[in-house]
Amino acid sequence: MNLDDEVRRHLRDTGEQVALTPGLVDAVRIRAATRSRRRRRLFSGLSSLVAIAIVGGFIAVLFRGGAQEPTSLEVAALTATANESEDFNDDTTQDSEIQASVASTSPTYETVPPATDDESQNSAVLSKKSAQTDWIEVDGPVPGASTEYVYSGDAVLGRVGAEWFVRDESSWRQLELPDSLDVIAVDLGIGEDFLRVAGWLGDDLCSRELVIQVKNGNQWEQYEIPDQLAPGLISSVSGARLRVTDHELAMSRIEEVAVNPVCLLQSLGIDAVEAEIVDDLVYATDPKAGRVIYSLSKFGPLEAQEFITSGPSERSLLVRSTGEGKWATTLLPDHRVTELGVVDGIVMTEDAEHTVHDGQRLKRTEVIPSDAEQLIDALVTSSGMSMLFERDEKIWLRDTDGERPLNQVSDQPVLWGRLGRVSAEVTMVVETEQGQALLVWGQ
Repeated sequence: MNLDDEVRRHLRDTGEQVALTPGLVDAVRIRAATRSRRRRRLFSGLSSLVAIAIVGGFIAVLFRGGAQEPTSLEVAALTATANESEDFNDDTTQDSEIQASVASTSPTYETVPPATDDESQNSAVLSKKSAQTDWIEVDGPVPGASTEYVYSGDAVLGRVGAEWFVRDESSWRQLELPDSLDVIAVDLGIGEDFLRVAGWLGDDLCSRELVIQVKNGNQWEQYEIPDQLAPGLISSVSGARLRVTDHELAMSRIEEVAVNPVCLLQSLGIDAVEAEIVDDLVYATDPKAGRVIYSLSKFGPLEAQEFITSGPSERSLLVRSTGEGKWATTLLPDHRVTELGVVDGIVMTEDAEHTVHDGQRLKRTEVIPSDAEQLIDALVTSSGMSMLFERDEKIWLRDTDGERPLNQVSDQPVLWGRLGRVSAEVTMVVETEQGQALLVWGQ
């Protein structure tokens, strides 16, 4: 039975549902022939595809270990097959199944899934954070040693015990100081050729002098600061700041004043190697007589009597020259070394109303944030103003990146801080329970 007979039988069986019109049989014959021709083209293309895929796979394994993408020949063959499949479009179920089989032979490629919104946001945050600058802690001049940091002029100094260091760019260099002095403060001024130091001259606690030595080139000039303590009293300086200009010398310091029994006896003309005060008696060791006991009441009224009764006393003071070898001493209200700055050639003192740096003196009430309780320090730079202030019982830092508590900058709770400038860098000294740390604003 040929195709025409099959069509006639089908039309006869379904004649009640189909309305015959002229040319209907020819139309059905044409559609059937087209379907058969497309089926042959499809299976011919699939056979070519399988052959090309086998050859291409063998070549890929042989020359590239099977790890590369499909060759250009494979891609061309696959493209041609896909075009033929697109032409074969029919409403019957058989056509749909054939199209599905063609799609199943299409190559699969490993693609990167599109980033989700959260991943895109996290990536943007990381990129922004990496582009921002941050505070970086700087190692001290002596690794592992406790360091006290001091700003002076356009530099930062580090003191480790009796040794002083200056930071040059990214390293520390020890300063050459007079061997005769127990240095308590250093002022670099405009360079080491004009080095200025303050310290104790002499090894005897009872007779040593507090002096300021100024180096001008290779010459040193010395200024003596008069001792204003009563006989028998000695001073132990725990910190000091020194500033020297063409017009004056100024030094702020915090010290502990106490009675030294040996110095007290020496002030009364009694020689002693060592001594101890217990109640109103002095137990001493005479170089010749040995152990000797003295009664304080025998010496009459003593100017140091209040320190004998109440013990050592801590105080802060400012001493500055007034010309012709005269000095003025002012007691300060707190027990912290008062910062000194040079503004227009005049030494300025930081106080409760002003914060001072070399070249600038700012009024605290004009720069303090409205919700802050206390302004600790502020510094004007070319990029804006940086400041440290107290709020909610925490110390906060405001810089070009906004505000944040200082405990996010340092890995230890911060008790106090001081901003400074070293050449073009903005730096910060923070004080923690473990000591001081120096931070630099940089990449």
